[in-house]
Amino acid sequence: MAVTCCVCYQKTFRELQKLAREHGWSTDAEISLETGCGLGCGGCRPYLVAMLRTGATCFAVRTDDAPPKPCLPEPWDIQ
Repeated sequence: MAVTCCVCYQKTFRELQKLAREHGWSTDAEISLETGCGLGCGGCRPYLVAMLRTGATCFAVRTDDAPPKPCLPEPWDIQ
């Protein structure tokens, strides 16, 4: 199973990455203020940080406090 989106605001990390590049957002706080992602349940916040740090948009589910690790998307996540 892969984590590919903000569940609260129904935005994929791929969409968020594109928006961040277009608007020059370089922090998770900027993404959150502009899209709401990361401000609902907060579960996607570590993934937003990892997206900005690594450029990845698909991550393995975190099982501890370690930073999210990029992974290959599931077949249904490929667009």
